[in-house]
Amino acid sequence: MPPIDKTPPSNMVGFELLYSLQAFDRIPVSEYISKKTGLTVVIAEVEGPVVNGYFCLATEAFDDDGLPHTLEHLIFLGSEKYPYKGVLDLLANRCLASGTNAWTDIDHTCYTMETAGSEGFLALMPIFLEHILYPVLTEEGFITEVYHVTEEGKDAGVVFCEMQGRENSAESRMHLELARQIYPGKCGYSSETGGRTQNLRETTNNTKVREFHKKFYRPENLKLIITGQIKHADVFKALEKLEEKIISKGPREPFDRPWQSPVPPIEGDSKELIIKYPNDEENHGLYAMAWRGPSCVKDLYSVTATILLLKYLTEYSVSPLPKEFVEIEDPYASKVSYNISENSETCIYLLFDDVPVGKLPEIGPKLRTVLKKILDEGDIDMERLYSIINRYTLENLSNLENSPHHTVAFMIIGHMLYGNTKDDLEQRVNPLTDLTKLQKEPKEYWLGILRKYMVENKYIATQMVPSKEEQQKLAKEEKERVEKRIKELGEEGLKKQGEILCNAIEFNERPPPPEMLTSVPIPSIESIKFHNISRFSSAEKNERINLSDTPIFTYFDHLKTNFVYMFALLDTSSVPDELRSYMPLMLESLLELPLERDGKNIPYEEVVAQLNDDTVSSSTSIGVGSYESFSCGSYSNTATMVLQVESSKYEKGLSWLKELLYKTVFTVERLKVIAMKMNNSVSQVKRCGRSVVAYAMRGLRYSEDSNVMKNGIIHQNKFLTEIIEKLDSEAGGKEILEKMETLRRIITDPANFVLYLAGNLDYLNEPGNAIKNILPSEVIVSKKIQRLNVTADYKLLKQDSPLDGCIIGMGCLESSYFYQTINSITSYTDPDFPALMLYLQYIIQAEGPMWKQIRGKGYSYHYRMSTKVNEGLLYLIYGRATNVVGAYKETKDIIQERLESRQWDGTLLDSARSSIIFKIIDEEKTIGSVVSLSVISYFQGVDYQYNRYVSN
Repeated sequence: MPPIDKTPPSNMVGFELLYSLQAFDRIPVSEYISKKTGLTVVIAEVEGPVVNGYFCLATEAFDDDGLPHTLEHLIFLGSEKYPYKGVLDLLANRCLASGTNAWTDIDHTCYTMETAGSEGFLALMPIFLEHILYPVLTEEGFITEVYHVTEEGKDAGVVFCEMQGRENSAESRMHLELARQIYPGKCGYSSETGGRTQNLRETTNNTKVREFHKKFYRPENLKLIITGQIKHADVFKALEKLEEKIISKGPREPFDRPWQSPVPPIEGDSKELIIKYPNDEENHGLYAMAWRGPSCVKDLYSVTATILLLKYLTEYSVSPLPKEFVEIEDPYASKVSYNISENSETCIYLLFDDVPVGKLPEIGPKLRTVLKKILDEGDIDMERLYSIINRYTLENLSNLENSPHHTVAFMIIGHMLYGNTKDDLEQRVNPLTDLTKLQKEPKEYWLGILRKYMVENKYIATQMVPSKEEQQKLAKEEKERVEKRIKELGEEGLKKQGEILCNAIEFNERPPPPEMLTSVPIPSIESIKFHNISRFSSAEKNERINLSDTPIFTYFDHLKTNFVYMFALLDTSSVPDELRSYMPLMLESLLELPLERDGKNIPYEEVVAQLNDDTVSSSTSIGVGSYESFSCGSYSNTATMVLQVESSKYEKGLSWLKELLYKTVFTVERLKVIAMKMNNSVSQVKRCGRSVVAYAMRGLRYSEDSNVMKNGIIHQNKFLTEIIEKLDSEAGGKEILEKMETLRRIITDPANFVLYLAGNLDYLNEPGNAIKNILPSEVIVSKKIQRLNVTADYKLLKQDSPLDGCIIGMGCLESSYFYQTINSITSYTDPDFPALMLYLQYIIQAEGPMWKQIRGKGYSYHYRMSTKVNEGLLYLIYGRATNVVGAYKETKDIIQERLESRQWDGTLLDSARSSIIFKIIDEEKTIGSVVSLSVISYFQGVDYQYNRYVSN
């Protein structure tokens, strides 16, 4: 592939260069505007094998009809040139993408595409933009995609199904009420842009959708953000025909830029609201306190400062608010976090999770007292604050490495909405400049931020109270609504509703001409550039890095990165059954304990502070890649500790691994606090339908003595409750400390310990030598293992199970979740694996059989069929389903039809092959994803490039 010309010309056929600058002083960013149509294009030259498109429009709504969201869904159902549902996604798959996507936010709607390489991107982009600017917006599409009444008298529709699944959750009710209060009156920030279910039933219609499209979906309001390696001239050439079509439509009405009206002030005094939400249990609720913050238009510097102050207050266990509310013997919450809505005038809020219901009224007064005390006493630890600024700087750089496309795109979207000048854009895409200035701000500045935006500012607080009564009330209302509708419509009316739906489905599923689906050629992948990686291990000597004499078996991947990723992989196979239940508590506590260093005891507060100073991130988990509480990642017999550090702190990172694993000190006090935090968080997990049904499936499949079951919600809830009680007695505390030490000794034994490192050897001085000190002197290496010991998860499954299914009632949900598993292949080198991948992709792909028959009919918003080779299981999953039985029947028919007819649509097969190739390439699009892929490949027993071989 010829080199990319990184010098954007000042003028391109019909387009004029507005700005040319560099994001983070390294990624070229150029913004152009069409002199003919007002369309703007921003190209950010992010390195890597994929090209991303973010096609963004500012959208503003003043009611709860959900017009931004409903229009987003309808865009995909066809355009003037391609007036058939499904053409866009099928062509996307041919272009080495995996369908297309979109999101609706409070202030904008963004349509996204991602392709492997630029060839497919350039072919698909004008087709996607044709759909965005010139959609068909048919009544039939509205009926199936937004809302309809079924022949049984029930509400349905894809959008309705989606919103029904989230509308009455504690978080949704809380966020909406806070928005109503923080942004009163006629203000778009207080609307439910997704659509309230009542509005979707009663007031939302296709005429309103068309009017909304006419107002906001116009070239002056459309910004094309393209991230990746692509020639600027090729982009403008690909847009030529679209530009001609825009001009052919004639003059447009004058355009008013959204979000220019002043935001109304908060009405009245500060408020504390009590809001009930439906739930099966009434033990724990949520609490939030919100304030109006600085302006994203006029004062981005203060917005960044406010984020940093909120981080200082909440981010770590030693931060002021966790110390007062969480890290105590009788905690008020399991976690304190912050959020900020970056509107023209921001909304900042503090959130308290898993609050015992009796303590909900106590949070507000205590929080105000704590914040005022910090202000009055000037009690801001500047050394700690500067450390947080430094870590936030590193997190920004890490995001640039691990999520560069999204990182740059979101900055440009923010500028599109609230920026006005090149300087505004420069400030957004180079945040390190402001962070450097903020490092020099004195304590008085930070106290001023605290005073202005929190202590002396009006607040709105919400006590979110779980309620069985509210749950029963909603169920009763739904039952009565359906009964009333059935009575009003009668048999003939219901039959007519069924006919309306059938006619709409028949219209939407009209097959497009075959030549339309093959009008885009499948691109070549030969020119795609991957991130290079060189692999080393203790199994062989190498001049570049010698790992043969390290005390533990070590893997080292060399790649182009500014960081070092460190994984301690700890085999738990030899842990006795009576100790496995302690593993989650031990792993959770290792990062928050005091430790012994040079004969001195370092308090946990100092340990946490120093660890945060020296690392970009730190985490522990059971299995690889697990980020959820009470859930294990793949290869669950391996416990992991992961650190990410700057290259300059390579040796410090290894020292931290050693200290955290071997030198931390278990204490009764810390274990009790951490156990209570974990136990309080159970209630939040129990409200998540997906988590509960996944846990139930694990219970049906896994052996009782496995890490998966010992780390489950119900088991840990009971176990932690018992531990907390035991820790109250001297004898019980002593017993638990002994068991924790025994467990630690087993999993950190050198015979169970493998080290994985990924970094840039060009930045490291004799990296092999530092690994020689990874073990404390008192740890004896009796036998060094020769490679990673892998226990595949399928070996942990039950041989026989007395149950093969269960149904769980959850009153906090208005939609359903479903899991089913069957035995499948257990090796990545199984000759059937590529065929199985293709079969599943054929079935589940966008506009494939399941998409049309399940999502298209409104039975389930999410669906998936996938294989987990490490478990030897094939999964069928529905999420936010309104009709699980209907979805299952359709799935069965789809599978049965393929078995009986043995007929396969050639176009769908090509589409499935191309989308698999994209997914494989997408797994290597960033440094972080390459590291994750490499780690897991050692467990899988295949080369990290194995997926590339599968695609050929």
